[in-house]
Amino acid sequence: MYTVQTILNFLIKHNHWFLFTLLEGISFVLIVSFNNYQGAVMFTSANNVTGSIYSVMTDVDSYFSLKSENKVIADHNLQLIEELDKTRNELKELKEKALIAENPFTRNRDNGFFYKSATIVNNTLNKTDNYITINKGTNDGIQSEMGVFSEKGIVGIVYQASNNYSIVIPLLNGKSKVNCRVKGSNSFCALQWDGSDTRYSYLVDLPRYTVFEKGDTVVTSGFSSIFPADIPVGRIHNLEESEDGLFYRAKVELFVDFSTVSNVFVVGNDGRKEQEELEKKLFKQ
Repeated sequence: MYTVQTILNFLIKHNHWFLFTLLEGISFVLIVSFNNYQGAVMFTSANNVTGSIYSVMTDVDSYFSLKSENKVIADHNLQLIEELDKTRNELKELKEKALIAENPFTRNRDNGFFYKSATIVNNTLNKTDNYITINKGTNDGIQSEMGVFSEKGIVGIVYQASNNYSIVIPLLNGKSKVNCRVKGSNSFCALQWDGSDTRYSYLVDLPRYTVFEKGDTVVTSGFSSIFPADIPVGRIHNLEESEDGLFYRAKVELFVDFSTVSNVFVVGNDGRKEQEELEKKLFKQ
């Protein structure tokens, strides 16, 4: 620690500097006090320094206030985003209901069938067994063996469903088989794809007594629990003999263009389970 004697020795040793500083200060005060110009310059300079200090302090305060305001704005933006997302979902639901209501194949039906709209998110065309993925799953009430069709006609049947997606076996799949009939006829038959042209499929095992012509419309038969009756499938392109010569084989030009189809409807049947259980009891007898 410094002693009093040490401090005194220091002051005596450097007394000329302290005296110089004191005299400089007195001179500065006398100049400013008795000279208007120098006083004005000093006053202006002091104001500038003070203003700069205040400006820096204001900027610092504004910075910390801005952080608080930014948090409020961020919270408000998050709220707006959530409200916008909610509005989008509501509009999406309204649009889906409107699509179902406007479709001629889903309107005014009171036969146990219900409908869900969906969008195709993946689609293959170059395989023997093609598949389609749609953006609806079990969370939306979709289950396996539900029918799928577009505004133009039959697309396929749901094979598997996860929470938010479903795999559909389309008509362009060797394993697909849909019960159909030629419109105006009560004879039903199966529609199967031969794995070649994506524009055509075939009605197999057509009874030879069935009367139809090129251009006749093929529709769903209604003899299954998957599709309601009279959903369009395609039109007769030409007639061929079956391999055994006992039936006809009709080439059908499909109404659905599988290279461009996007929006579809999934159809379910409230009475399907009861119907299938009853039929199983009959077949066991």
